[in-house]
Amino acid sequence: MFACGTAAVVTPVGELRSPSSTTPAPASTELTMQIREALVGMQFGRSEDTFGWMHQVC
Repeated sequence: MFACGTAAVVTPVGELRSPSSTTPAPASTELTMQIREALVGMQFGRSEDTFGWMHQVC
């Protein structure tokens, strides 16, 4: 299980909370971490942007 949002990052979720309970989330999977590393790698220029998402801003 992971969360993502407008900050363009994928982050594992450790637990789900409500006012009445706390439930552990399923462990982060290898796939979650692969997705995160691919995205972060593009953001920092460590991997190729095969989707054309990155644009240099002067």
